Amino acid sequence: MSKPSRRQPRAAAPPTPERITDRWRVLGPLLLVFVTLACYWVPMTSSQTSILWDAADYYQVVQNYFSQELHAGRMPFWTPYPWGGYPFLADPQVGAWYPLNWPFFLIGVSPQMLVVEHWLHALLAAFGAYLLAFRLVRHRQAAVLAGLCYGLSGFFVGHSSHTTMLQCAAWTPWLLLLLDRALESHALRNTILGGLAAGMMILAGHFQTILYSFLALALFAAARVIERPRRWSRIFAYALAIPVIGTFVSAIATGPGLELAVNSIRASLSAVTRTEGLIPFRALATLVYPNFYGVLSESYHGPQDITQFYFYAGILLLPLAVFGLRNRFPRWVGLLLVIPTIWYAMGHSAGLYLLLARVPGFSSVRAPVNIWFVPALGLALLAGAGLAAVDGKWPVKWLPTAILLFVCLDLFYFQSATNPLAYSRESYDQLCGPGEKLFRRVSSGLPPLTRFEAPEHLAIFGPMSHFLNERTEVTYGYGPLPFARYSAYVGTIPANPRLRNGLNVSRWMDMEQGQVAVHTNPDALPRANFPKTLVPVRSVEESQQRLATLDQARAGLVPASIAGVSQDGNGVAEVREFTPGHYRIHYRCATPSVLRVGNAYFRGWEAKAGGRPIEVFPVDHALLGVVVPAGEADVDLDYHSTYFLAGALVSLISLLACGTALWILRERAGIATL
Repeated sequence: MSKPSRRQPRAAAPPTPERITDRWRVLGPLLLVFVTLACYWVPMTSSQTSILWDAADYYQVVQNYFSQELHAGRMPFWTPYPWGGYPFLADPQVGAWYPLNWPFFLIGVSPQMLVVEHWLHALLAAFGAYLLAFRLVRHRQAAVLAGLCYGLSGFFVGHSSHTTMLQCAAWTPWLLLLLDRALESHALRNTILGGLAAGMMILAGHFQTILYSFLALALFAAARVIERPRRWSRIFAYALAIPVIGTFVSAIATGPGLELAVNSIRASLSAVTRTEGLIPFRALATLVYPNFYGVLSESYHGPQDITQFYFYAGILLLPLAVFGLRNRFPRWVGLLLVIPTIWYAMGHSAGLYLLLARVPGFSSVRAPVNIWFVPALGLALLAGAGLAAVDGKWPVKWLPTAILLFVCLDLFYFQSATNPLAYSRESYDQLCGPGEKLFRRVSSGLPPLTRFEAPEHLAIFGPMSHFLNERTEVTYGYGPLPFARYSAYVGTIPANPRLRNGLNVSRWMDMEQGQVAVHTNPDALPRANFPKTLVPVRSVEESQQRLATLDQARAGLVPASIAGVSQDGNGVAEVREFTPGHYRIHYRCATPSVLRVGNAYFRGWEAKAGGRPIEVFPVDHALLGVVVPAGEADVDLDYHSTYFLAGALVSLISLLACGTALWILRERAGIATL
């Protein structure tokens, strides 16, 4: 009987570069998810932490307000609470039409849910940079490093309170990636996909970040032209097509948003003469020393805004980026994303800023330092190229993995575990609860259809947008786009306190020796009233000047074309119905007369008396007015966004066109492979 064979099992073959690459094809994305999740886990799950600054003051409040309105079956095109009334959905930073916000609107936007939004976009940014870097260097571990150095860069940490900035910056590497893909193959398909990504970015709603992202796209195209100069026209054509498609896709938001912007205080902003947030050369030290300005030790001593001047993205970022300059194409991409943008952000004295500040769009931005995400992406791509170069020069099997793991630990420690910019170490109730209780106390019992007045940007009431949480009408607000007319009106109140009456202010507050002092105003006019006499004004400038002496109990400022009305100063009016964006007012007057409504004037308000349309015009520079027929009747005022329907139609047609084109291209590709 023969003995059974005792053959030894074959030894496993050593891993080949192809097997290592295949392994990292799975490990790379998993590591991106794991590291970003680790950095955001505590603020997403712990009730003993909270969001900071604008995240608490604005973004969480407006998103939750919109969510609650949707759950109540209302679409809040107009809200009566801030600034004497405001076109809520026209504000781009609400992000109402941004698809990645929709699940959160359905769930409800708590402070922890807002952090989940931030993590989702840090991950989106990391994946975009990862895929872009892999196209440039064809090295998985290097691409993972680039993704982490961008998605967890100082920009994303420092601006953890600026939701829309994070959302827009997260899409930037995707624009560059899809342009690069369009130049290699399937040009039309990838250009359309790039346009859809641009549309998503625009719908997220931060104009300055969008503008800088398109600048990054142009700089990336220039890098491609350096590599392939004969194809310059094709390269720039695709680069231009992406934002054009994105603008059409996002018209549902851009139409109302532009209307609001041109009627807001931003319309008069001139970046040439007024600039905040320039990058001082010494701020670049935060790239290698995260506590240079005392951020980590909570002893900040840098420029005014602590959120803007933290650039750290790992201690190895700069050494690896310098080493990455050895690779020709990543070199040009990185240098063009880094050098011109930092040069611009250094301001007037550096020269480039004065040139760009005269270009439409750039002329309206306030803080050039916010461009930092573009050089952050360039440095991340160069660092990825540097790791690939290190692996090529010193082919030690474990070295790229060791460097990558060191960077992961470095980023977790400095960008999350010990960084007070990432999240507050106090709970939301500790930060905002006392202020919210104070506001309830001083505004409780406010008579219907009257307002509470307080100084702008007062932090003692918890979130700056507390009025939305409490559904209380106030004369102030918080956001970047208050009406220019209304701001001029409110700005005149210190010189002419009688203007409170026209805004129906029944209670107002000031600070006396650091203490809250609340006063009552017995002279507040009803929400709807008839001026005793009419004062014609022939221009916006004249009406603003006359505010300084206006007594609304006696007179009203009206356009010169209306002044011929035989005003019944003894007419009476009563608001019978009031909901956001709607008034039904019962009135009685002996002659056709101007009815004044204490609501901020804005295009889109329509009026009907007896079922017939009547003109709506500004009264007292910033309030609503209509001429009502003689007699006793009802007048209805309703707000309808001027550009929403047209914008929605353009967006729908654009989406259908893009979807149809992508389907046809897919079908043709399928036929070609048969």
